[in-house]
Amino acid sequence: MVKTIFRYFIRLVSVAALLAVLINCVGFVQQYLCVPNNFDENRVIQFHKEPENTVDVLFIGSSSVYSAFSSAHAYDKYGFTSYPYALAGASCVMWKPALQDILRTQKPKLVVLDVFGGGYDHDLLGTRNAPLYMISTHTPLSLSKVLTAFEINEKTQQTSTLSLIFPFFKYHRNMIYDLRKIPETVEHKNKVLDFGPSPIKGLETLTEATEKGKIVESSFTSDTMEIDPETEEVIRDFLEYCKRKDIDVLLVKFPTVLTKAREEKHNVNLRANRVLEIGEEYGFTSLNMQPLFYEIGLDKDADYYNHDHPNIRGQKKVTEYLGGYIQNEMGIGPSELNPDVKAEWDESVVYFDALSDLAEECIEKGESRTLGDNPELAAELKQRINK
Repeated sequence: MVKTIFRYFIRLVSVAALLAVLINCVGFVQQYLCVPNNFDENRVIQFHKEPENTVDVLFIGSSSVYSAFSSAHAYDKYGFTSYPYALAGASCVMWKPALQDILRTQKPKLVVLDVFGGGYDHDLLGTRNAPLYMISTHTPLSLSKVLTAFEINEKTQQTSTLSLIFPFFKYHRNMIYDLRKIPETVEHKNKVLDFGPSPIKGLETLTEATEKGKIVESSFTSDTMEIDPETEEVIRDFLEYCKRKDIDVLLVKFPTVLTKAREEKHNVNLRANRVLEIGEEYGFTSLNMQPLFYEIGLDKDADYYNHDHPNIRGQKKVTEYLGGYIQNEMGIGPSELNPDVKAEWDESVVYFDALSDLAEECIEKGESRTLGDNPELAAELKQRINK
């Protein structure tokens, strides 16, 4: 009897050990050989390099966030720490998983929500699932992660639950099969993983300034358009989650350049206005920056690299306006930081100034270049600083 129990115990331990090995192997392949390396991924990785409970304002949303707001510039002007947990093309389905990931390491005093993610048709939500996989890639395996994967699948019905739990199954087609490239890939990924906290603070911008035509007056309207019931349910679920967690939310519509040629974006604009209204129903503050376009001092041709995203010039203007609003209207004062963390944020201001100078030089030369958070750009900026 004892021998039988012992034999089953050994088998159980062997199976557990085999599963552990398999999970580690999948994790290695997923981390180094399959998952695309880009600015979005770097931004999530670097967010979790920030010391715990030192980021007071967390931005959640899409490219509207990281192109329009600079955390380092806001810190320089107003003294509070912030970070853009923002991923390109993100819809409202990513809001709750993003906040859950944020709360693993930070206790924000304020969450700033980019409402454009709630302005898409429900049919588009499932096609914008790359941000969801990006979040799940860097979320440790846990019961919470598994439950979140099932919840996301239920809301979009166009995502794979298994792939959200193990992103390897999503990205296996991108795997590097040339073994000669593996050392180079691993070396590059290690640079990203070993780098941080990043002095660039998640910023991304393009060094262009182009003419865009006349802005239509209808872009400044406060009119709304109803949101389909499925999408509205996702939005309300997120806001209810924030209420349960006692998290203050500022819903923001970032300013864009809506011209006659871009009037297909008009419905998104109207539905975004509706998201602002829904937020107010829950007692949260909303800020529609679109009607404030000229008050902020924005120039559609000089301050934007395309219709939806400001360049470094526009970013400074939006940051200064929104940062002032966050401090004066939302009551977020300068962050209390220990000397080491304060030194890191002070350094980020120096890096932002260097990045701003580099971006201006490129714009003046007509050189189009994407500047985003990675170790290579940080090294280039450090050289400029040390000259």
